[in-house]
Amino acid sequence: MYVTIRKYRDCKDAKEVNRVALAELLPVLRTVAGFRSYEIVDVGNGTVASIGIFDSKEAAENANQQARAVVQRTALKDLLPSAPEITVGEVLGQAK
Repeated sequence: MYVTIRKYRDCKDAKEVNRVALAELLPVLRTVAGFRSYEIVDVGNGTVASIGIFDSKEAAENANQQARAVVQRTALKDLLPSAPEITVGEVLGQAK
């Protein structure tokens, strides 16, 4: 299992980012083979992060490509003017 964390600084409106991402990005991510979950976090100070969980590294990297495309063609482009810091890594432990 792999996680992708996309951290965006200079966010204009975290609640609007959440609304648009759930409406526009989440349906696309759900089509990625190996998709497990997606969360959006308001980190504060104009920073939001998204956390996606996938079955494989390839699925996580594919999701990052899909996310980039959705951001560029939707209102997210103006809401998230700075390029994200992206981290992809293997999940070593999990608790529920």
